[in-house]
Amino acid sequence: MTTHASRLLPIAVLVAAILQVVTPLVTIAGPGASPGEGSGPELLITPVGWAFSIWGVIYTLAIVQAVAALATRSPGSQRRQVAQLALYLGGAGWILLAGLDSSLATAAALTVMFGAAVVAVLVVVREEIEPSWLRRLTRTAVGLYAGWVTAAFFLNASTALVDAGAFNADELAWQVMVLGLAVVTLLALTIAARGPIAYAAAGVWAMIGIAVTARDNGDDAIVAATLAGTVLLAAVTAVLALRRRRAPLPVL
Repeated sequence: MTTHASRLLPIAVLVAAILQVVTPLVTIAGPGASPGEGSGPELLITPVGWAFSIWGVIYTLAIVQAVAALATRSPGSQRRQVAQLALYLGGAGWILLAGLDSSLATAAALTVMFGAAVVAVLVVVREEIEPSWLRRLTRTAVGLYAGWVTAAFFLNASTALVDAGAFNADELAWQVMVLGLAVVTLLALTIAARGPIAYAAAGVWAMIGIAVTARDNGDDAIVAATLAGTVLLAAVTAVLALRRRRAPLPVL
């Protein structure tokens, strides 16, 4: 990547971070639409409505981090910035596609976002960004976004499968399996990224949101699965945090 492009990249990240906040104001999906809310039938593994308020925190952190990186002239690695750019543009694209009421289109956008999120969270924990407060801010912003997108990816993919006729929205067994796959993915990335707290926290928040919906619907199997996933994710993150204290590593 050229030097000129390198200078423009942090600006592009900031513009994209703002774009994903502005897009709901102009899209036919209506104000407030966010990736992860999904279009189409509501599944048994859909988080309770208030859980999606996490997008306000995620969007705010994304913008603050991008502004801080520009102000301090410490944007970090180009690979992570490109991943952030893809993530934010994907978020804006998701909102636009939601207006088409096509779960397949929104699932495709979430797939792009998920891939970018994986790259971003794996790269950011190995970056040595200065000053230290910016390093913590960047890892928190990226981790929280990536963790929530990981959960959102499985929800949107499941909705697309239901709309395609592959599964029934009221069937429990396959949704419990999807939930288990989501937990395994969250655990695997938490371990691969050396226990990023913000990433795990977003996953736990998603599990809590799903558990509340399942409790209200009387779906004990989903409640049990989400609680087990929450405990596992929290335990693994705690163990990795203890290991970091004994042998310091780049952390989120």
